[in-house]
Amino acid sequence: MTPPDQTTRDPSEPGRLPGGLPRVSVIVPVHDGTALLRTCVQALLAQDYPGDLIEVLVVDNASTEDVAAALPPDPRVRLLHEPVPGSYRARNAALPHVRGEVVAFTDADCRPHPDWITRGVAALRSQPDVAMVGGRVDLVFREGHPVTAWEVYEAAHAFPQRDYLAKQHFAVTANVLTWRTTLEEVGGFDARLASRGDAEWGQRVARSGGKQVYADDAVVDHPARATWKEMCGKTLRVARGRRDVDVSRSRGRRHFLGVAAAHVRLGVVGLARPVAAKEFRPTPAATLRYVAAYSTARVLFVGVNLATGLRPRSGPRSVEVPEPVVNSQEVGR
Repeated sequence: MTPPDQTTRDPSEPGRLPGGLPRVSVIVPVHDGTALLRTCVQALLAQDYPGDLIEVLVVDNASTEDVAAALPPDPRVRLLHEPVPGSYRARNAALPHVRGEVVAFTDADCRPHPDWITRGVAALRSQPDVAMVGGRVDLVFREGHPVTAWEVYEAAHAFPQRDYLAKQHFAVTANVLTWRTTLEEVGGFDARLASRGDAEWGQRVARSGGKQVYADDAVVDHPARATWKEMCGKTLRVARGRRDVDVSRSRGRRHFLGVAAAHVRLGVVGLARPVAAKEFRPTPAATLRYVAAYSTARVLFVGVNLATGLRPRSGPRSVEVPEPVVNSQEVGR
């Protein structure tokens, strides 16, 4: 896989870009949460990357709130619509409209740092054959530090982008940059998936031979989930997403029962020896809160996989690679 531009960084100023910069299309799916969306778009328009080389494609994914009212009257911002719920479906809906050589993904509740695009594009151009970049995702807590059970859990486990790329060959779409040509080659996201579509897509990129790079200096802030409702919803979504990917790969009853058993073992070990570092649970009360959250997460994963193993759900029996949907003729407009 060969990117369209293999220019390296300027060695006199690490992380900074030489001339001939590519245009960047940033895709932001949103389902309600317009206050956070407003902050995200403002941060994107305030990037230190040349403003005339940035466009922001916001995809309203069946929101009940007025998304248009949250967007500034800026010609660089375009509002698109995807009425069928699903964040990966929404991201795909934007792909035919991109005009950039680089396509960046973030979420509506994220706040990209001012040099996010500059650093991410520099990583894409840092060496030959880089197909995608995953950047760092920093958690933001309501009181400035983890307090609730689930904030402690998130602080210990959420968004290990470096490990995701090194061990599982993907990065979460809160912070991903790729070449338009990569999307043309491997296709868009699997719109059938409610979660783990980023993993399925990233692993497809890896199988195509594309190099994946972690950029610790390309940063977005992400609010930590703080409540039981928020985190149980997220955990179930992730567990079901992993289940759906496994179903699509024709995993059988034994696989799902094995995954359930593995989470039982993790839960037992986690009770005896909490996984989170002491810095995230400095007091006995914080440790108890963390153990409660960790155990709940394991129970939810066990439930999803046990139910699937005992009564396999019907579904696609093979992975269908989405067709490339990027409109290359729009580049340069």
